[in-house]
Amino acid sequence: MIDLFHCFGAKPAHRVDTSLAAEMLRASGCRHLAVNTHTIDQVTAGDDLPVGYDTATLGSVMALVGEELALSPVLNINHPTSAAEAVKRTRQAAQLTGIRVIKLEVLDPGFKLSVNAEVVEAARELTADGFEVWPLITPDARTFAQCVELGSTMVRVMGSPIGARRGIEPQHLEPMGEMLVDSPVPVMLDGGIGSTADVEQAFALGFQSVLVNSCLFADGTDPVTALAGFRATVDRVASGTPAAH
Repeated sequence: MIDLFHCFGAKPAHRVDTSLAAEMLRASGCRHLAVNTHTIDQVTAGDDLPVGYDTATLGSVMALVGEELALSPVLNINHPTSAAEAVKRTRQAAQLTGIRVIKLEVLDPGFKLSVNAEVVEAARELTADGFEVWPLITPDARTFAQCVELGSTMVRVMGSPIGARRGIEPQHLEPMGEMLVDSPVPVMLDGGIGSTADVEQAFALGFQSVLVNSCLFADGTDPVTALAGFRATVDRVASGTPAAH
């Protein structure tokens, strides 16, 4: 599987309303709608959970293009800093929405890097609850093996810190190689992607999918145009067509 995933901004300055969210999804071809949960204590209905940091919500995006694009919502457990917080928020959001697929992260206080031990602890509890869990980890073969053993159906691995746009940092190549060789589950590069070249490198290394976010809004970038470019790259790689020089 060669695939492209994306979110709708990494911070409040990245403004995405319902119309823009729909155009981003059309441009990307992504069929998974990432639904943020950082405001879970401020809503009383699942449809009010935000998609990004503006007026786009689970309910508004699904009403506009859910059927058209055959969208499957995924709970994005974004910005917790402990396993306990991640588990609590997942259970709350699932109760409100009925969604059982979990894009799980537990980050350091600066919201830049995964805290692997906390991710594993949260994944252990949530898979025991019957959730389908996609944990985000920094590159570490032992942590990867733990996530697989717990039953994660996909593991997301960071190439560089969130928002860094540095692609895959050189020190991560060796542990990534250990994780990718004969992996029993799909592996996504998620964290630090800054360009289509980073995406091409990821697929060349053996990643099955990539997730882009911060780079879609960097330096005045139009996220729809950026996603169209990433989609074209993913499609070309999937077809085996070499890059133009």
